Amino acid sequence: MKVTILHIIEPTTFGTVVEFSTTYGVGRSLFSSVEIQENQTYDVEIDIDDDFIWSENIPLLSDCAPSIHFNSGGLHITAELISNEEDGCGALKLGDAIILISLNKTNQSLPVFVDILAQSSSLHPTNI
Repeated sequence: MKVTILHIIEPTTFGTVVEFSTTYGVGRSLFSSVEIQENQTYDVEIDIDDDFIWSENIPLLSDCAPSIHFNSGGLHITAELISNEEDGCGALKLGDAIILISLNKTNQSLPVFVDILAQSSSLHPTNI
């Protein structure tokens, strides 16, 4: 996914907290590289470290537009859930990007739109 770094917020031991923009909105996350500049566009993978459980923290939505934003201390992602495997791996489709999440198995028919709030997310550059 292409992201543009809007603001460098805070360097940490594990990377740099940044505010970024995408086609789907503006978010905030840890950028896992020290090589970063504001107003630059990077191709990244989004890593979500949270565990999601149906009916607890991953609600179904009626058909809606993909989006991403930062609110309530976390990264909100509205996307299409396209896979939910027996091993606990789910796949979200946000535009052309695929985001893997930890998700308990259900018999829910796919694809469906879901909304997640990731408390722990990071961006990993693919071209640095």
